[in-house]
Amino acid sequence: GSNPFYTNGTRTIQLPSGISLRHLHLCPEHVEILFGKGHQLGVYHELYQKGYYAAQEQVMVVGTKRCLEKVRVLGPTRPFSQVELAQSEAVALGMKLSVASTGNEPQTQPVTLVGPAGVISLPGGAGGGAFLARRHIHISDVTAQEWGVTAGDTVTLKIDGLRPVVFDDVLVRVKAGWRTEVHLDTDEGNACLIRTGQMGTVVLP
Repeated sequence: GSNPFYTNGTRTIQLPSGISLRHLHLCPEHVEILFGKGHQLGVYHELYQKGYYAAQEQVMVVGTKRCLEKVRVLGPTRPFSQVELAQSEAVALGMKLSVASTGNEPQTQPVTLVGPAGVISLPGGAGGGAFLARRHIHISDVTAQEWGVTAGDTVTLKIDGLRPVVFDDVLVRVKAGWRTEVHLDTDEGNACLIRTGQMGTVVLP
């Protein structure tokens, strides 16, 4: 197993950080409405997390003030569609978004998506919508056992450098086969001048 080291009585582990750019996930039905009947997502490039990819497809996200063009779809498809933005983007769009862990929680907001073949209006809430993604860590079930954490726990993340930042309330997500990675949005990444792949330190409970 891994060998967490101890600093001043606390357990800390180094892990890579990933900056999550604005993106959306689509259900198969919405892929066909936005891009045409029978359309399948094409792979633009693989993501660090195995089995996940940035798709070739992009859509326009319509806000109340302005629109965001060429927002990348991530694959594979999901049971429901969702849009993940940073707070600065939400403000620019004129949208008041809340933090959520996934796109069908009650606090997600309605949003309209425009594709080359059609338009979708996500209703928000259980029907899927737009939100600010809660900062989180992906780990495998094996790593979770080694760390002594379970899905839904929270940990603290320390980022060193020119603008050191401590992020509290980092959600732990667990799935067999997942690679260890922190996900921050672009606003959080910019706050500490971190880039994808840079190491952070997790302080375990």
